[in-house]
Amino acid sequence: MWVSLELRQRAHNAVVLGVEGEARLSQRARASLRPAAEQVLIDELNRTFASPQYQPPLLPAAALELLTLARDPNVSFGKIVALLESEPLIAARVLRIAQSPFYSGGARVQTIDDAVLRLGIKTIALVFTEAATNAQVFSSEVFRAPMQALRRHSTVTAHIARKLAERIGQPGDRIYVCGLLHDIGIAACLLVAPSLRGADGRGFTFDQLKLPMFAVHETAAATIARMWSLPEGLRWVIAHHHSFHTNGHVSPMAALVCLASWIASQVDAGIIAGDETGQGMAAARHFGWGNDTSALIALGNKVVQQLSSSEG
Repeated sequence: MWVSLELRQRAHNAVVLGVEGEARLSQRARASLRPAAEQVLIDELNRTFASPQYQPPLLPAAALELLTLARDPNVSFGKIVALLESEPLIAARVLRIAQSPFYSGGARVQTIDDAVLRLGIKTIALVFTEAATNAQVFSSEVFRAPMQALRRHSTVTAHIARKLAERIGQPGDRIYVCGLLHDIGIAACLLVAPSLRGADGRGFTFDQLKLPMFAVHETAAATIARMWSLPEGLRWVIAHHHSFHTNGHVSPMAALVCLASWIASQVDAGIIAGDETGQGMAAARHFGWGNDTSALIALGNKVVQQLSSSEG
């Protein structure tokens, strides 16, 4: 048995190192082939997020506090309700979501108290975070359609990631948040892009922005997660959901988010920039699901159907 485990570990390490090496080569190859104008935009985005003057989109403090309190088994019901009611516009969205068949199971949900009792504190914290993020982070007047697509992709990714975590016997609340926020770097790019100008003084179209955004979005996400003071583990996952294989080791949470994002892209909730196929399949192989992609996509389709039902 020990020999078998050792051989399996060696094989796994070889796959990880191979994927990691391939990713590095791919990054260098892409950088060397980029048009000069594209590289200029990448540099400008990186300077924007590194600037001391950069202000990230705001995630309500109540959302961050709820995520913390939800992990406290002794937190009072009243404290949770008071926090929800401190953000009335978002609380209204939470109530609407809680009333949907996806969450209510046919029960009457008419007040915030009802919603907390029906969904439970952990789930209500996740629903509140989703509503707050959609309202205040994934919102742009200039790039409205791409931001709506990004919001859909992130929501579907979060729900799929939670289901995948349950498959391997892990709690789904933290991975849900990681999935929801994994592309905040792209949202940040869309929010700052209207202020950027090319050499000709003109702004940039979405098509011009797509590849540069993909190139910098993990770095941007790391900056925002730090400025929001998210827990270090969540920050690392959000900033490495594509580069989940580092120094021969795999972060399971980051790999799950990468895989969930790829599944979402296959079920009518696609990413708006870049290509995750290679990384998504590498993540599937890490969990032993490389030959089970049809079941993974079926899971994704089920999530989309459930969410569509709740939205309807």
